[in-house]
Amino acid sequence: MRELELKNVMTIDGREFLVSTISMHVRHSFFKGDSNRLVYETMVFEIINDEVQHHRPLFNERYNMADEAIAEHGAILKNPKAFFIL
Repeated sequence: MRELELKNVMTIDGREFLVSTISMHVRHSFFKGDSNRLVYETMVFEIINDEVQHHRPLFNERYNMADEAIAEHGAILKNPKAFFIL
């Protein structure tokens, strides 16, 4: 498992969006070893007046493998309309 933090700002039709992919530790410990486990999460937020709208994600997906998260992060940057509604 590896740490991951990808952040990109993109502009579509004059609107700004933050695409964020991070690694995060599992916050629950139902099973032995969960506290040492990482999951990866990609989220997209609109940026309005230089403020990231964290309370209203447009896209959210979790992955077990860093490579999956990195690939989807890149796919969102290439074709965002396939992943979230504008």
